[in-house]
Amino acid sequence: MRLPLAVVAVAGALLALPSAALAAPAVSVSSSRVGPTNKLPAKVLHTLTLTAGATEEYLAVDVFPANEITVTGADVQSQPGGTGPSLAMCPGRWQRFHHAYNDSFTPTQVTITIAPGQTATLSAEVELRRAPWIDESLDARWTIEPGSLAGPAFDLIAYNLSYRGPLGVELAFRAIRAPDGHVVVAGTTEPRVGSGRVELWAFRPGSNRARRIASVRPRNGVWSYKRFMPDRSGRWELYARYRTTKPRVWANDASECGEFVRVP
Repeated sequence: MRLPLAVVAVAGALLALPSAALAAPAVSVSSSRVGPTNKLPAKVLHTLTLTAGATEEYLAVDVFPANEITVTGADVQSQPGGTGPSLAMCPGRWQRFHHAYNDSFTPTQVTITIAPGQTATLSAEVELRRAPWIDESLDARWTIEPGSLAGPAFDLIAYNLSYRGPLGVELAFRAIRAPDGHVVVAGTTEPRVGSGRVELWAFRPGSNRARRIASVRPRNGVWSYKRFMPDRSGRWELYARYRTTKPRVWANDASECGEFVRVP
């Protein structure tokens, strides 16, 4: 997505933008829930309206999180098809990618022409399918890029609807071998939870089944385990899981890829 030169934060407001940004004075955004937003899946429909002035408007419009854009009231010159995202892979045996959003679509930009005095309506849904991490929400960011002579690209961001269900817990950790042969594992959680348990799992060299080697309580977002002694030489793969005791606040989660430790 092109980095905007201007950002306008709105919540269903009608905006009067300077002519350098858009020749038309009327731009608005609105949002509406599609079902409840206190549990998963949670979905919000976002709508952007653009009204042309005395001359036609030629615009490229994008939305984030990526989803299909539906257009009425304007001629659509191009609209890339919604294709699945590229497949990510972890180097080891363990992978569980977060993918909180409905990611059936890659970023979908539309290029439209609005006739003089006419209003175009663009809509897109934002859907959370898994418990979001703390920096993910049901907001939508519209990026509008006027024609080459009309000014720089700019963003419109709506903040007026929120997800009210349990949040996911993002896990990060590092593992190193101590001089006495023990493996020391230290990690963090985001948000800084102080409840539930972090489980540490390990694939032994040559094994396709993991076994749990520790269960520790995070304290203010920090956790560690220092008593793991590998019983076989080779490359060990470790991963972490979070198990909540407050399911209305936090959701079970897991690290996305494994961490490797080589034992001589």
